[in-house]
Amino acid sequence: MIDLVSINGEKMKILYTLISILLLAGCNMSNESTDMDASQSAVVEYVWQTKGPNYSDEALEILIDSWNQKIDAGGYDMVGANILVPDFEPETHDFVWVLRWPSMEARNYAWDHFQKNYDEDWNQERAGIFSDNDEDVYAFTPTLGREMRSGNGETYEAEFNSCDFNDGYGQDDLVKFKKDFNDYIDNDEMENGEGTFWYVMLDPLFEPTSNLSHSDYLWLNIWGNQQDKEEGYAGYSETDLQKQADAFSTCVRFPHSGRVIR
Repeated sequence: MIDLVSINGEKMKILYTLISILLLAGCNMSNESTDMDASQSAVVEYVWQTKGPNYSDEALEILIDSWNQKIDAGGYDMVGANILVPDFEPETHDFVWVLRWPSMEARNYAWDHFQKNYDEDWNQERAGIFSDNDEDVYAFTPTLGREMRSGNGETYEAEFNSCDFNDGYGQDDLVKFKKDFNDYIDNDEMENGEGTFWYVMLDPLFEPTSNLSHSDYLWLNIWGNQQDKEEGYAGYSETDLQKQADAFSTCVRFPHSGRVIR
């Protein structure tokens, strides 16, 4: 949930964030072992897409099928894929193609193999329908704040919260908030039953670009449907958690509608 500041109408450029570099588990950990651990961690990747003059929902569905056939033929080790559509109007893109990998090693192999074997055909197929560029491809290491709920299906609501710490506050305050927030969710589920809400913290694996601003942490909320999102916020607003969040950080929210495509 966190502190939510409405998007300024003049500030439509997405502010997806860079979060603090992952802390090492110990001061004596070698760079080599750190790199090895990072290469084996799960990766979620957001590829910004821009619609072309020939775009239609029907054309997108045909291309999704064709893309899935290529992924099957390549035999890539991919966890899944989604599409996110912003519930606002960014200047930078129209939708996001989300790729979920078990590791950076699996990601790098798939990208390299796809570009060598399928990229030319793929670009021809989608010419005039949608396109991306090499810059707006953003990979993160996801860390579950709460486990995915069983009520989540093929469609969902996603909300990125791009947050900066207020003066005098930092990671310790975020850790305390997450504990208090999780306790609140646990109690709510005991009283009202399990909902579809879960959340993920996203740590960046890329350098900043001209379209990406820095922030201190990125919190991704996910609900199985719009009704659960609205009811979740209604309950949250009746607690002191919002006040607690406002004290230590300031956030901007970026809501999206999502669906599973693989």
